[in-house]
Amino acid sequence: MKSSSMLDRITTIILLLICLALSAVILVRFTHSSSESAMAPLDMAGRTNATSVVNVAVQEVKRTTFERTTTLGGELISERDAVSITSTLSGKVTEVFVQEGQAVSKGDPIAVIDPSTAGSIYKSTTITSAVDGIIYSVSAYVGQQATNGTLLATIGKIGDLMIETSLSERYLSTLHTGLEASFTTAAWPSESHSATVTQIGTQVNTANRTVKVRLSPQIQDSRFKEGMFVSVTLITEKLENVLVIPSDAVTTYLGEPVVYIAEDGVAKRVPVVISVTDDNHSVVASGLIGGEQLITAGSVVEGSRIAVIKEQV
Repeated sequence: MKSSSMLDRITTIILLLICLALSAVILVRFTHSSSESAMAPLDMAGRTNATSVVNVAVQEVKRTTFERTTTLGGELISERDAVSITSTLSGKVTEVFVQEGQAVSKGDPIAVIDPSTAGSIYKSTTITSAVDGIIYSVSAYVGQQATNGTLLATIGKIGDLMIETSLSERYLSTLHTGLEASFTTAAWPSESHSATVTQIGTQVNTANRTVKVRLSPQIQDSRFKEGMFVSVTLITEKLENVLVIPSDAVTTYLGEPVVYIAEDGVAKRVPVVISVTDDNHSVVASGLIGGEQLITAGSVVEGSRIAVIKEQV
């Protein structure tokens, strides 16, 4: 009986040892398998990052003309000399032939004056216009007693139409006669016309900090009327033969302006100095020399692998 009991104990111990050994083997294999599974995605991600390519659009950096403009409202006015029409004798005004705003030609009648007195022979005199123009004002009236030199009417001698507008004083440093501009009228907004700055005011309006500017239209269109509202686009600064790039292509790195160029299939960061900029374009003073393929679209960093999908002109 003792021998049988001892055998059972030995058998039980052996079985326990076998179970422990099997458990250890299973645990080791499970841990190793989990480790391999965890490493696989990381390795795949690493390979994916290493082989990713960013699609970009590029534009060749070129020298061209940079123009900075401002748009403002203006009015068509006439450069006219006022001519006074006066009586050449004393007498009563018996007729007036004109009214304000009327167009007259040289020799057209303005008024009739009767110089006769009681008991004298009636002999009227017609006063005529000395120039072509528009009647600005009429002072004479029927029944008026005129004397030699009495003002009868004022005529504006017709001249070329001009554009008058007001420009902020901050543009005075670059404003000068000869600056180019374009304008449109409210009546024909799709038609653009050229003009040139011909006169700059001598005083700044202290109420709105502007200065009067007059421009001469390149063509005197017969459709233009005095008093018309116009929208003027004035070139306030013009730089020729400079490197001009899209303003959107300029970003910052460590607080300094940079651009990215395409070079040998990768993105290269280039520090630049911008001298002048507006909403759409910037002038590069240094950092680029021209001919570079500037990246204008695509999220890149230094060293990004790139594929050019669009080349802008």
